[in-house]
Amino acid sequence: MATSCIAFLSLLTLFSLLSFTQLQSPPPPPPPPPPQSLLNAAETLSNSGYIAMSLTLKLLLDQPQFLSFPSSLSIFTPPDSAFAASGQPPLSLLLLHFSPLSLSLESLTSLPFSSTIPTLSSSHTPLFITTSPENPTKISINNVQISSSPVYDDGSVVVFTIDKFFELNFSLPSSPLVLNSTSECVKFNTFSRFSEASGALKSRGYTIIATFLDLQLMGFVGSDKTPAESDIKLTVFAPLDEALIGDSGNFLKYSSIFLRHLLPCKLSWNQLFNGIGNETVFENYVEGLSMKIGKSGDVVMVNGVEITAPDMYENYEIAIHGVREMIPELDNSEEETEDISVLKFVKND
Repeated sequence: MATSCIAFLSLLTLFSLLSFTQLQSPPPPPPPPPPQSLLNAAETLSNSGYIAMSLTLKLLLDQPQFLSFPSSLSIFTPPDSAFAASGQPPLSLLLLHFSPLSLSLESLTSLPFSSTIPTLSSSHTPLFITTSPENPTKISINNVQISSSPVYDDGSVVVFTIDKFFELNFSLPSSPLVLNSTSECVKFNTFSRFSEASGALKSRGYTIIATFLDLQLMGFVGSDKTPAESDIKLTVFAPLDEALIGDSGNFLKYSSIFLRHLLPCKLSWNQLFNGIGNETVFENYVEGLSMKIGKSGDVVMVNGVEITAPDMYENYEIAIHGVREMIPELDNSEEETEDISVLKFVKND
């Protein structure tokens, strides 16, 4: 009870200061009544034993000319003992505990370390999420742990309790938080295993298909195998940028575009020209995507598109051939003729 009395006397001092400020100017028109949700929150705080914060909220609601509360609000409430220990808290510190956002427990949990939360502070001082990734269920703001559930939540106003006041001049540690590696984490190399092939493509105007190649995750995952021992074998039919520019902004088609130009085996120009029979069809990893190798004299085509830059790049894993335009999807009805041999490639488990 003594703690509550001290807190109440401190708040009366703040009220007197605000009233004196108002006496220096003409009386304003009658203010609108405060939102019922805020009155309910103040009542809940009082009934829950947070009398000092309840009185603070009611006092601020009685001063609408001085402070206008938004329709959405999150309140972080220190106990009465924190008010008694700090004496009369400055208004700038009190307003640091009000955010113009309705923050649910789920939203606070989803915010990563160092995320900022706006406040009603006149200097726009933000709060910082300081929750440790090692213990994400214990939410911390400015290194102060908040309650695991709100004491009041009506969808627009949410009230959490905290053990002490937030620091007014809080700053994050200068060094970034580093997560501990676990056995479940995948180690990535700093560059793609196809970086040399990608560089060869970019130097000759095939930037878009080179970027597709760079973005394949299998190109980044570390491996103990040397390129000669690798089980990754690919043939890429690379269109010039001009042929892909119309679809380069449609990210929903990226997978289809890339796979349409990729074979899960390595075929050199010599194999394409001399070793593969006319109208041989290769089925890709993705159902419905296949390639038919057609020949006419010295011309080799993929789904009717001419290979114009054979053997652009080759190593143990990959062979790249340039094509005149984007390769269309093969019409499945074309595969029904008896003369066509179909080669399937199946992923091994």
